[in-house]
Amino acid sequence: MAEPTTPALTIESVSRSFGAVHAVEDLSFSLPAGGLTCLIGPNGAGKSTLVHCIAGFLEPDEGHIRLGERDVTRWSAHRRALAGLGIVFQVMRAPQLDVLESTMIGCHAWTRAGFLEGVVRPPWQWREERRIREEALRALELVGLERRARDPADALPLGHLRLLSIARVLAQRPQVLLLDEPVAGLRAAEKRQLMHVFHDLRQAGLTMLLIEHDMQFVGSVADRVIVLDRGKLIADGTPAEVREDERVIGAYLGTAAAL
Repeated sequence: MAEPTTPALTIESVSRSFGAVHAVEDLSFSLPAGGLTCLIGPNGAGKSTLVHCIAGFLEPDEGHIRLGERDVTRWSAHRRALAGLGIVFQVMRAPQLDVLESTMIGCHAWTRAGFLEGVVRPPWQWREERRIREEALRALELVGLERRARDPADALPLGHLRLLSIARVLAQRPQVLLLDEPVAGLRAAEKRQLMHVFHDLRQAGLTMLLIEHDMQFVGSVADRVIVLDRGKLIADGTPAEVREDERVIGAYLGTAAAL
């Protein structure tokens, strides 16, 4: 009999309040390696609070967060990033760099060059620079931006800028990727492109958790849907199962045809 596989991410009895408001209340679930899970719910359901707790920008009042076998509940966001947790925000500021250089920033999580090495430039640093460039190009290829590698990052349209933000985090070599409304503001063609990107990443074994409001997109990409309402988990299943859940219909979808 095969041994059970450790989940890529585990949320165990996590709660977070702001004064008298219980934004997240006793939430528990785990994400197996390689799946794409969408986190949905009405405004104020606690989605962003939960993701900020996972990313390390907020500390839960109670409960534990595990990345693989490691309890990261009290770790800083930077330490979690080094351990394999990547996050893509809805809004990205494009630096005054080209697309390739902007992607290379994500490689900081696994590089070892510091200030002194940057001055004396030992042979190993030249080799590392080649690896960084190769890793950044590979990430751009995954999202379909390799042909724009030398274009100014701040000249990209919104859809390509969103893809660039994903490429930058992929260059970090994450084990788990969190994304906050990745298709917000995108056109239909850009959504289809992102859909193909997520399919390829899932095939490559990356674990992803998306906050998303576009129900058509959720139904197209998700293996699993977790629904929050007023800080509590009210449904957890496949898109088809969640679509038929009366609690979800009443709290969020309004109709079974919405997902």
